[in-house]
Amino acid sequence: MTENFWEIIEEYRRLGFDPLRWIPTSSNEVDSYVLESALKEIKRSNIKLVPNWFDAFYYADGKIPELTRRVYSFDNLLDEKKEIAIKQALSIFRLYTEIGNDSTLLSEMLQTFLKVFHSKVTVKKINMPLTSQREAQFALFDYMELHRGNKVGYTVANNSATQITDATQSPESEIHSNIAFTVAMENLFLLGCTSGFKLFPIYDAPSEEMLDNIRKNLDTFASRYNLAMEDYSSLKTGKLFFGATAIANTLKELPTRYEQVEEGMQIIISNKFGAMPSISLYMLAEMDGSNISKFEQNNISLNVLSTAKYEAMKNLSEPRFSLGRIISNYCPDFGMTFDKYTHITAVYPVATDGIFAVGKLAQLTNSHIVINDLPLKNEEVAKFATKEFLVENATASLNGCHLIIATKDISNLIVADLQKHNFEPAIIGSIAKKQRPSLRIEKDLGQYVASESKLARLNSLTQTEGALTDSSNQK
Repeated sequence: MTENFWEIIEEYRRLGFDPLRWIPTSSNEVDSYVLESALKEIKRSNIKLVPNWFDAFYYADGKIPELTRRVYSFDNLLDEKKEIAIKQALSIFRLYTEIGNDSTLLSEMLQTFLKVFHSKVTVKKINMPLTSQREAQFALFDYMELHRGNKVGYTVANNSATQITDATQSPESEIHSNIAFTVAMENLFLLGCTSGFKLFPIYDAPSEEMLDNIRKNLDTFASRYNLAMEDYSSLKTGKLFFGATAIANTLKELPTRYEQVEEGMQIIISNKFGAMPSISLYMLAEMDGSNISKFEQNNISLNVLSTAKYEAMKNLSEPRFSLGRIISNYCPDFGMTFDKYTHITAVYPVATDGIFAVGKLAQLTNSHIVINDLPLKNEEVAKFATKEFLVENATASLNGCHLIIATKDISNLIVADLQKHNFEPAIIGSIAKKQRPSLRIEKDLGQYVASESKLARLNSLTQTEGALTDSSNQK
């Protein structure tokens, strides 16, 4: 098993793809804190990078935004003819690992690259996957040109770059492009999108034969789900890559009213935390057969890990349109008044951030959040993976795992609707007060987070909570 596995891995690496780098961290991308630090150092740029988990525009009845794609190299000066006078864009920066892990190097690289742009553009959805090969780097801008017309809703846009995938399958397997499409669509569902789905694949490979196979896989996916797709051809870097930009429409208001979150509102998790550790352990068993006996000595069977891996790949590669319909049902019609007693107040994706997404939600809502429950897919696997320092964050999750804020009046209804569609939701906490970002988690996170630096980030919020309590007592 292991010998054949490593032959496949070497084939991936020869093609310019890093199939295993996600295992310890559950992702292979620039850390959000590193990016935030780097962006603070960028001065006087016409390209405004404002990281968000999606971008959205008004939807003019019957009119689809036009996408114009530009791919740039970091090694050559920008050809000014490639610039476009469109003010919104989504971007993917594939970066050399050494640059992406260092905020100073990242800031210098971005500053050098961005300073040659003369047209003003705002980029909210930014994806920064890492690569171990310098020659595999590129920057991609998908410019969104909007149309005038009668506003009837929103067009939501998101992008993705395949990082977590099934490295036991061939580089030519459809799983990789299926994941790129599905992950790009996931945030659209979370925002209540139910129509107008359109996919714009982002891909590359070293040979025309492989490119033809990828195109075949892209067509198969689009046909399977009856989705519109526009192919802008390959990136022409000569290195294997899978990604996508996706757009869709909603005729409802977006469930992102972070400023309207109130004390007493409940926090729902739409699916259990911690789907990632089992996949990581499965891959570690593939990498070294001796790991299997070690896992079994701790009552973790290979059958359990194999099942978890199968379910995870199914989760990552098959879009769940039902989530979009459920969220849409709890959003006011476009232009209508929001009612906290019947509508979802806010949503936020969890994905591989796991419990750290709650910290980000506290900052977005400027509130003190209390988490009473931390439902996990397999708690024993999570604890073992953490204890043995096999993964940094055992609460890391997959598609379908999101945070939803709503009043008690509708929380149970939302949970029931999610259960009907095979989600595993739970009410895990509440908004304790509105004052400043803080967090209390009534469970020992040291059991599930091995990274001390990442744990310190959450601890800083829990310490803030302590300061708030002291201040209240003094009053």
